[in-house]
Amino acid sequence: MINGNTYHSFPCPCGSGKPFDECCFRPHNKKSGNPMDEVMQALKEAQQHREFGSIKDANQFMQEFMIRQNTKPRDAFAGLSPAEMRSILNTPFAAPDIATVADVLPQNPDCTAAALFKALADAIGDKGLKPTATGNLPRNTVREISIVINGTDTFGTERTPYQLLKEADYFDLHLIRIVAGYAGLIRKYKGRFILTKKCRTILDRHGMAGIWPELFRVYAEQYNWAYRDGYGPMYLLQRSFLFTLYLLHRFGSEKRDGLFYANAFLRAFPAFLDEITPMYSKSPEEIAISSYLHRVIDRFAGFFGLAHVEKSDWKYGENRVYQVRALPLLDQAIRFHVP
Repeated sequence: MINGNTYHSFPCPCGSGKPFDECCFRPHNKKSGNPMDEVMQALKEAQQHREFGSIKDANQFMQEFMIRQNTKPRDAFAGLSPAEMRSILNTPFAAPDIATVADVLPQNPDCTAAALFKALADAIGDKGLKPTATGNLPRNTVREISIVINGTDTFGTERTPYQLLKEADYFDLHLIRIVAGYAGLIRKYKGRFILTKKCRTILDRHGMAGIWPELFRVYAEQYNWAYRDGYGPMYLLQRSFLFTLYLLHRFGSEKRDGLFYANAFLRAFPAFLDEITPMYSKSPEEIAISSYLHRVIDRFAGFFGLAHVEKSDWKYGENRVYQVRALPLLDQAIRFHVP
């Protein structure tokens, strides 16, 4: 047998990036459906009746075992290996063996995020925009952009429309303004919103085909997805964004129920359920699925035009039904290099 301390040098095959003895090797790790169950069984079988003459021999055995386990495709990871999953979680924009994100798209994108930024950039123009006393976009600008994008200056439903009174009422526009600021595309100068030199250069050279990757990267890495959606931090939803796009790349050629993707996420990350506190009489699984569909599928993949998302009307006490299909922009923006 091998002393537990021998495991510290090896990354855990669950894909967490933690040392094996600090992760799934721990005796108290008994999460239901843990994808490491298979690995632990394989380890027991591999070391059964084996004797090691030295720590060096034991380390050699573990190194070979862990290399095999970390490079083996897993059904729980939709065919990715633990090593690939670690890269997806920890270095999504610096994992060229797995995926590369285009610096410039082959054509201008057709999506809500791009349309909103273009409308905002047009409104700012050469003269800039004077913000409100609270530092937001002027009410008239918000209404004008809403008319361009939605054909109306109200929000809500047809039965209960509300007049747009401030930037935050048009939340998608509010979001893009924040993300564009993080991306260095707009800023405040001498009391006005202006387009930065970086923004003007990209627009002149590439148009929205160059702006989209800037917005996409900042949204994925810096913008807090939990902002105003009511589900709490749930950071793994954002950290695993490239895994969701891999799922769409692999399975999204045909329309599928959103539950297909939510369940694939939970198979890969079953411990996510342990981080959720039940609320409103809903189970952790119900909250996990609802938050994933809203925050990842709709508000990320759909917002950036990577997937077409159809949602049923929301009714009190009933879960919305999502129908999801990948769009051509996904393969134009992100090239996957895994089988």
